[in-house]
Amino acid sequence: MARDTNEEYDWVNDPFNEKRIAEEQERYGMSGTSKALVGVGCVLFVIGFVALIALLLFGIL
Repeated sequence: MARDTNEEYDWVNDPFNEKRIAEEQERYGMSGTSKALVGVGCVLFVIGFVALIALLLFGIL
């Protein structure tokens, strides 16, 4: 674990602590509501983009 025998392993900031890693991922992850709002925004953007292209192709604008 340690490179040098005089160097001690840091048990407080253990990089392999699965419980701490799971807590950090939960803290920094997006919530379900945020994901839903981003998805709705993307769908609305695509629908608006397709509508704009359709209006330009058919000469309405």
